[in-house]
Amino acid sequence: MASSYYFDDPWMEEKIGAGSSWILYFSSRLIDAFCLFLYGSGCFFLEVYHSEGAGEAWGWLCGMCFIATSFVEVLALTLYNSPIFESLDWFYCVFLGVSLVASSIWGILFEPISHRYDVKLTQSAMRNEYYKSRNAMAYYGPAVVTANGELDIEASTENATTCK
Repeated sequence: MASSYYFDDPWMEEKIGAGSSWILYFSSRLIDAFCLFLYGSGCFFLEVYHSEGAGEAWGWLCGMCFIATSFVEVLALTLYNSPIFESLDWFYCVFLGVSLVASSIWGILFEPISHRYDVKLTQSAMRNEYYKSRNAMAYYGPAVVTANGELDIEASTENATTCK
């Protein structure tokens, strides 16, 4: 935005046209575009592959908004000294605003839903689940087998209630 509105063209040509200022200006904007791409991918994959969420459409919306913002920023930097640069930079600002608003609304919807189904990660809960899965025979008791080698379900359930 600063390149479009706060500095006049001769200053931009003199200061950013060559040298270290040019490298800092363009490399920071390219890194920003790459980060926007990663942020959009993160929103998309978090929403789409989470077992609970605000809806898959929100993942697509946030992901596509940030990826489009990233694309417009790279396109604007590619066409830097052309007459269309100011328009693309303006579109970049609009797309960034839309992306941030959409991801904020998605975050407000997603967080309460995801926290509702959180696993309690206290030490005792983790320990109990670990021992249930690793040592089911000790937790539930041994299986009761009849004389012909079949499992006796009724005796096993009685044994499980006495073991607890």
